[in-house]
Amino acid sequence: MGDGAGSPMCRGRTATLCGWFLAVILALLPRLSWAREPNPASDPVEWSPSWPRFRWWEYFGAAAFEASSVYLRWYQPPPQQPKWQGSNAFDDTVRDWLRAETLAGRTSAANVSDWVSFVGTFAPLVIDPSVALVVHRNVDVGWQLLMMDLEAMAVANFVNNLLYSEVGRARPDSSDCAKDPSYNRLCGIGSNASLPSGHTVTIATATGLTCSHHRYLPLYGNSTADDAACAVMVLATLTTGVSRVVADRHFATDVLLGAAIGFGSGYGLPWLLHYRYGGMETSPHTSKVVLFPFAADKALGLGVMGLL
Repeated sequence: MGDGAGSPMCRGRTATLCGWFLAVILALLPRLSWAREPNPASDPVEWSPSWPRFRWWEYFGAAAFEASSVYLRWYQPPPQQPKWQGSNAFDDTVRDWLRAETLAGRTSAANVSDWVSFVGTFAPLVIDPSVALVVHRNVDVGWQLLMMDLEAMAVANFVNNLLYSEVGRARPDSSDCAKDPSYNRLCGIGSNASLPSGHTVTIATATGLTCSHHRYLPLYGNSTADDAACAVMVLATLTTGVSRVVADRHFATDVLLGAAIGFGSGYGLPWLLHYRYGGMETSPHTSKVVLFPFAADKALGLGVMGLL
């Protein structure tokens, strides 16, 4: 990673902004009742009889959305000339705060966003179904989780690629790349695919899926572990979004829209189509661990507090 202003980490003038993001996100987690009383014996990992299993029209719909997404990606790419080239006071302010000043810093931030969004996808897509299958020996739950994951990702990818094609927003580094092709390592690649942030869509979808699954199913058999799975993915989404702005590849509004699309698909679809019908809703809890952020002039950290 770079150092100083070029680092994708939350330091210096970016610490306050990152601190506010963390404060809002972490304050919402307990309000959404994601904590669970650890009681694996009475709360097994089983598919509730009241939850509809993946239906035939969902298989068809997921396949259709994914096929449409692939078509848009390869046959309706972002336009060669921007349809929308502009910013606003909010985007300009956040860009001035977070954008890395050096090529090394922007490259490091881009690498961070690449790896976090890529690795984070494995949590709902690979880890959770595998835990249900191998640890809990429940093929049915593992299959349902996997199908919900693929469905949400297909919808999120379709919306993402459709907006790329239809909106055609120029990336924030476009003018700098025009002056200096070495300004960013990806100058000239997807120059008009700024809205939304695809990296953020990907990781936010995975985050929504993880938070949804671990709210309704005690996959890790422990309240702290299940809560932590959601919290870690939320932090991964924050890291990815901030890194995309630091890398000067997206505006803040691109990131916010990407997070809304991703989390809306990842959390909203499983709830709307399956979990909302009742069943293993989270039970009241008697204690929990709360993370809280703090920001200083040149540092950002997390504190831990136990509540009874």
